[in-house]
Order: sequence, then structure tokens, then C-alpha cells
Amino acid sequence: VINKYIPHDFDPDKVYKRRKSTTRGIKVRTMIPFTVICLNCGSFIYKGSKFNSIKKKINSFSYLEIEIYRFYMNCSICNKTFYFRTDPKSSGYIIEKGVKHAEQTGMGPIKQITTNKLQRIKRTSLEQVLKNHYKNSIVEN
Repeated sequence: VINKYIPHDFDPDKVYKRRKSTTRGIKVRTMIPFTVICLNCGSFIYKGSKFNSIKKKINSFSYLEIEIYRFYMNCSICNKTFYFRTDPKSSGYIIEKGVKHAEQTGMGPIKQITTNKLQRIKRTSLEQVLKNHYKNSIVEN
């Protein structure tokens, strides 16, 4: 706004100037780097979902003088807080509280079984097609 009304008895020295607290952290909009499951409501939070989060520097941890940050987020369904921190040693993140990795739920073997089933179905259907083609070619000759 360019024009503002300033009353004639206004004294700028009497206005309380608020300091920004550094202990609260910085509000950032970030994407979650992996698919997780909320431990409170059981909903899936998929990789790439955008969240308003609070980023805090952890003073007690460091790795080769690299700062480590903790990200606080809320579940979009139950509004429960979960958080994870950066891990410069492995170039990733470590989940600390509130969620778990989706890969830790046992979904891997089920996926492998279904792919094996699909391969077996494809193989049997291919064999049936070849048998039928072979039978038809013998009858024609």
C-alpha cells in the first residue's frame, strides 16, 4: 500500500517492535522426500507431497561441520506432528517420530509375488499360443 493514514498524534517511538525468535525455526514449504505411513491414522503420505514445515537447526548434532536440520510437519488427515532430520553422512534423511517408511510395511515381497505371477501367466499364455499355432500349422500341411 502506498498511501497510509497516519494520525496527527502518532508517535513511532511508542510502537512496540517485535524481535523474530531464532529458536522457533524457519517456516518453509517443502516436499516430503519419501513415501511414509502415519502411525496415528495409518494414512499414506506420498513422496513429493508439499507441506508447510518448520525447519530448525539442531545444535547438538553435526557431521564434518555440516549443519543438521530437523523438519516438523503435520499429517494432512489427523493433524498429528511428525518429524525427520537430515543425514549428511548418507546424503539422506532419518525419520525420528510420527511416521514410518512405506517399505517397512512388508509391501516388497507382495509386489515381488505379483510380478512373479504375472510373468508365469504371460509364459503360460505364450506357450498356449505357440501350441495352438503349431497344431494349426500341422493340420494345414
